[in-house]
Amino acid sequence: MAKGALTYGYSTDLWTLPRIVDVMEKEWGVRYSQSRMWDILRAHRLSWQRPRRQAREKDLETVKRWKRYSWPRYKKKPGESAPS
Repeated sequence: MAKGALTYGYSTDLWTLPRIVDVMEKEWGVRYSQSRMWDILRAHRLSWQRPRRQAREKDLETVKRWKRYSWPRYKKKPGESAPS
C-alpha cells in the first residue's frame, strides 16, 4: 500500500477504510471489517489524516513572486490603521 491508491486503480490517491479493506483482500486474501481494520491501523500507531487541499492549477512561481513583490504593499505595518 506504500505505492498509493492510484496504483491500485482508484481515481484518487486517498486511502479510505473501504479501499484498504479491499486491497488487503485482493493482495493477501484476508478480509477484515472496516471497524476491525481501524483497530489494526490504530494498533500500528497510524491515524486518520485529511490531505491538505491545493488548487490543481496553482502556479507556485506566480504565488512566490506575488508574495515577494505585491504582498508588502497590502501588508499592514505596525502602528498603521486599516486601509479605508
